Order: sequence, then C-alpha cells, then structure tokens
Amino acid sequence: MKTYSYLFLIISLFLSLTIMADEGLSLREIYVITDVVTPGEITSGESISSSRLNQQFKQDTSSLLEYFTGIDNAANGSMSSIPYMQGLNDDRIRISVDGVDLNSACTSHTDTDLSFIDINDVDFIKVFAGITPVSMGGDSIAGSIKIKTKKPTFSQDDQLIYSTNIKSFYKSNNDEQGVHFKSSVASGNAYFKYSGSYSQSNNYSSADDFKVANYGGSSDKSGIRDDEIASSGYQIENHQLSYGYQLDNHLLEIKFDYQSIPYQGFMNQRMDVVGQHTHKIHLYDTISYAWGKLELQAYHHQVETKMNFGKNKNFNYSGTPGMSMTHHGFTTGFNAVSDIYLNDKSTLRSGLETQFYEVDDSWDPTGGMMSPNVMKNINDGKRDRYSIFTELDLQWSKEWFTQSGIRLTQVEMDTNDVQGYNNMGYAADANSFNALNHKKDDTHLDLSLSAAYSPNLNQTHEFGYSIKNRSPTLQERYLWSNNAMAASMANWFGDGNGYVGDVNLDKETAHTFAYAAVFHDADKQLWNLHFKSYLTYIDDYIDAVSYTSRADGFRTLTLGNQNARLWGFDVKTSQYLGNIAKIGDFYFDSKLSHVKGVNTDANDDLYHVMPTNLKLIFSQKINHWNNGIYIQLVDSKKNVNDIRQEMKTSGYALVDFKSTYQKENLQLNLGIYNLFDRDYDHPLGGVYMGQGKTMNTTGMGLTYANAVNVPGMGRSIFTSIEYSF
Repeated sequence: MKTYSYLFLIISLFLSLTIMADEGLSLREIYVITDVVTPGEITSGESISSSRLNQQFKQDTSSLLEYFTGIDNAANGSMSSIPYMQGLNDDRIRISVDGVDLNSACTSHTDTDLSFIDINDVDFIKVFAGITPVSMGGDSIAGSIKIKTKKPTFSQDDQLIYSTNIKSFYKSNNDEQGVHFKSSVASGNAYFKYSGSYSQSNNYSSADDFKVANYGGSSDKSGIRDDEIASSGYQIENHQLSYGYQLDNHLLEIKFDYQSIPYQGFMNQRMDVVGQHTHKIHLYDTISYAWGKLELQAYHHQVETKMNFGKNKNFNYSGTPGMSMTHHGFTTGFNAVSDIYLNDKSTLRSGLETQFYEVDDSWDPTGGMMSPNVMKNINDGKRDRYSIFTELDLQWSKEWFTQSGIRLTQVEMDTNDVQGYNNMGYAADANSFNALNHKKDDTHLDLSLSAAYSPNLNQTHEFGYSIKNRSPTLQERYLWSNNAMAASMANWFGDGNGYVGDVNLDKETAHTFAYAAVFHDADKQLWNLHFKSYLTYIDDYIDAVSYTSRADGFRTLTLGNQNARLWGFDVKTSQYLGNIAKIGDFYFDSKLSHVKGVNTDANDDLYHVMPTNLKLIFSQKINHWNNGIYIQLVDSKKNVNDIRQEMKTSGYALVDFKSTYQKENLQLNLGIYNLFDRDYDHPLGGVYMGQGKTMNTTGMGLTYANAVNVPGMGRSIFTSIEYSF
C-alpha cells in the first residue's frame, strides 16, 4: 500500500502544478474551493464556510472535519465520533461552538463536544492544528476547532423579512433518515429564529461477513446478521431558539438549545446510551467601537446521560437485569475578549475566561454482585478553569506578519469520597482512594510565536513555536476501581480494555515546532499547494503505563505520566483544470497526511495514530450541476500500541460519488458511498463490541482472541432535498 501512497502523492503534486493544455480546454476565472492564505494570516489555520459544508452527505457533525488535513475521526457512536488531530485525541483538542467550550461528562465519551450541535446549524469551521493562537487555545496541546453558527440577518428598511429552510435525507445502507427545519423573522433591529431536526437509523452493514458464529458469547439477543455492525443505530432530535437585538453599537443574542437522544448504540463500547437530555443557554453581547470591539458571553450547559445494555447486547447476567449508569454534567462559563485595532492590519487581543465544570457518575444497584450500594464512580467531581491571555498581531510590512501571545491558566480539581457496589470487590480500592488528597491545582503558562513571510504574490511561509499545557480530565485523575468489570466500563478509547486513573497525574506540556508554506497563482484563482510540517515533544504525556491481565484476554490499564514525540506533515492541493464547452469546468483537489507518534519512555507507538492516507477529488461543474468522484487511499496500519493490544489493519481504497443540483431555492443531492462495496477496517475503528456478553470479563463473553476490528460501511446510496423560501 505504501507504493500506492507515494505514487498518488507524485500524481497529485504534478497535477496541482500543471494546467491541462488540450486544445479542447480553455482557462477562465473561477473560484478555488480550498481556502488560500493571504499575507497577514497564519498559515497553520484552515477554514471552511457554509458554501462547502452544504455539500456534506453525513449527519455526524464531526464528519465535517474530514475536509481538513491532519484530522481523522475515531469510531464511537454514529452521532458522536471522536476527532483526532495530528495523532492526539479530543481531550487534547480545544473545541468551541460560538465561543462555548463544552465537556464530555460520560466516561465513555458518548457525549462528545461536537455531538451537541446539529450539523445543519454549522455555518463556519476554523481549525488550528499544532501552532495555535493563545486566544483560541488553553488547556489543550493538539490544537483548536472553532465552530460558528450563522449570524443573524436584519432588515435594511425596517420591513419584516422571513426565511424558512426545509431539508430531508435518506441513506440506504442503514435506513438512515431525517428532517431539518429552520425559520426566522427579522426587523431592522431584532430577529427570532427556530431550528429543529430529527433523525434516526438502524444498524449499518459492512461489505462482507466479518465475525465468527456466536460472537461475544451466548446472548439473549438473536437475528443479528454476520455482516451487521450491531449497536450502530441511533435516534436524535435537536431544537434551538435564538433571539437577537441590535441597539446602537451592541448586538445582543440569546440562544436556548435542547437535545434528546432516546437511543444511541456504541459498536466499540460495552454499553449504549438509552436516554440523554441536554439543555444549554447562551448569552452573547458584541460591542463595536471605533477602536475595536468587545465580546462578552455567558453560558450554562447541563447533560444527563443514562447508559445500559442496548437492544443488541446481552441484558441479563445470572438473573441480574442490566447495569444502569447515570452521568450528570454541568458546565458554566463566562468569557470577555477585546480586540484593539492598532491599524488596518495589526490587532491587540486580550481576554478573560472562566469555566466551572462538575460531574456526577453513579451506577444504581441491580442485584447480585452489583448491590446493595449505589456505586460512586466519580462523586461530585469538579474541574474549574481560570485564564487570562494577550495576543499581538503585527503587520510589519507587505511581506512580514507576526503573531505572539501568552496565556496564564489555573486549573483546580477536586472530588468527594467514593464507594463500590459492596465491600467484597470494591472496599480496598475505595478506601485507598478516599485516603488520598483529591484536591489538585495546576498552573499553565502557554506561549505561541509565529512569523509569516510573503516574498511575492505567489507564496507565503510560516515558522512557529509554541508551549501548550493540559491538565488531566476528571476521568484520567479520579477513576479508582481495579475491578475488571467496573474498569471496563470506564473506557473512552474503544479498545475493549479497562482503565484506572491516578490522582497524582501531572499536567501535560507540549513543545511544538512547525513550518508551513502556501504556493498559488498570483490571482489565487487557478491553483494552490499548502504544505505543513510539525514536530511535537510532550512532557508527562498521559498514557497507559501498566496493566493487569484478565481471563478474557483484555487488560485493566493504569494511567500515568510518560514522554511522547509526534511528527508529521500534511499536503493539500487544489487545481482548476479548465473548461470544456457544454461539459463544464473541471477541478482537482488532493490531501495527503502522514503522522508518527511514539511513547519514548516505553518505546511504544501511540494509540490510534492514523496511517498515511491520501484523498483525491475530481469534480465537474456546469450550470446548476456539481459532480465529484472522491477517492481515499489508506495505508496499512502496522505501527500499533502494544500495551493496549491495538489491532493492525490492512490498506484499502474507497471510491465515492456525489452529485448536487442547485437552482434558485432548491438543492438536490445524490451520493453513493463505497461505490465498489469494498470490505475494509478503519484504522481508528476500535474493537467490535456491538453484541453478546459485553459485561462479562471472565472469558465467557467477548474475548480478545476472537475480537475483530469495527468494519467500515458497505455501499450506501444517499439522497437529500433542501428547499428555502
């Protein structure tokens, strides 16, 4: 497969720098879909606006990140994929939606940050991987993802304006279907908007049978096909009410969000979501002045998640009915950010951020060995964060631009004493944990320095260095039980193992060096090439450092601090190929990513590092039609994490077809995923645990010896219709 990767790299670079010269082709001014950096913009950042997002065919908001280089999604629930940025997982990425940072309260990350926003409400995404401005960073070492919803549009003549959008979709493989509706009314100084959606799916199927008979041990479930990825269905609804008012130099906004997930299966976790309810209120005030602007916001977010064994997993264990788990998460925050315009090109940005986060993780008794007590997995855990920062953007000349920033953060954590279901299997661990000092404080000092140089109209180069810090999560620091069953329910990696935290974990500190360059034609209309390279050293990287063997072949792992190193590069190209009369304009895009990560203390490869992969897009546009062929080449995954017994995967190639018809207010989409029905395992899919006795760790249920990777989806036809008026 490596031969294919290098071959397609050469082809993509050649095509990106060469314009087709056939007599039947003529060049004309067009737009390039991929964003091009201009002098004065840090080249390590990438952004995509709603015009591109409207072409998205998936419903998981995390899937939008597939447009960016260096970002991959690990399998989780169908609506809650876990993003990995340059080899680092979501806990190490700062993710904000309209300036609000959210947290995953569930130990298994069933409530990932991006699962709280409907994909149809996303208007703009900005990604900084590696070198990150301090204004967008903090308590993270991988980078930042900034998502914005659409800003309100006010009437220009005090007449009321109305807008409505309706969208529905269907996907054949898993019978996925849904509808999205939004409507707004606005005057010259006020607006009101409602947005709502509902979608659901059954389990998806792979291209071929992939599991042994009676996978996961004898089960009280039946009727699961050999090509069926059990526990991959879901049901979800989202609602948002927004009100805005502009008065003089103020733009005031208030948003209410509600989300309900009656069911979401998790094909690489031992349990499923059987009920989740989320509420959020967000207040926002933007004040514009002649000297700059001031942004103030306050928010409160709360989520309640109930977990148990879903419809495809064994529910009864020796007369014990299920295993009820409840997670409560509460997040409250306040942010204030000011921009002072020093001149047309230079800005001084300063800010203050506070966030108060609380988690309760309790498991109700169900009988047998899971009784008589309520198990306190995390008992009123608190993680509060206070930050101040200042950042200076300076345009020194037409050629030189610099950005420098410093951020000071204080993270304070604490939790109450814990208890197990009973004394027999839990007392020793609980007593040891309760005897420790749970209160921990960390101080972070983050620095970011970048310089961009544009010697002419055709290129921009950037050099950067940053120091970033991250404190442990509540789960990493306060998970306490070594009981094999209990530890296995504490898993946010999808590897089938169990995890135990460490109260005395140190914060992670990352040193990142990066170089990026963008080359393009003078008018930035015909072609561009974007190259990015990075090297990161992480002191006190939080990883699995020791383990206890189990009868089922999986392991109970203990977290600790070690050191790690990551390096890699990303290449992105765009090329306008030309126009053929009566056929249309032709474009070519490519994205190549390579990353390598190593735990230098253990001499072990880091977990869930995506192998070298290349994406090629050939597209054609004429009149109201936009058509494309998407090719994805993924190398075999041979560098795996030994301590977690991560499984290797083979290389593969996938081909998708997408077609969009847009005329005035109507948009029709048609797509075919995995056109040739290729059977494959995604390198970040994890261990398939969608069926069987997933709670059993004695060797009578799912065992590591019989475990397989979660396979990818087989061929699927997607169609959608959208109408605005």
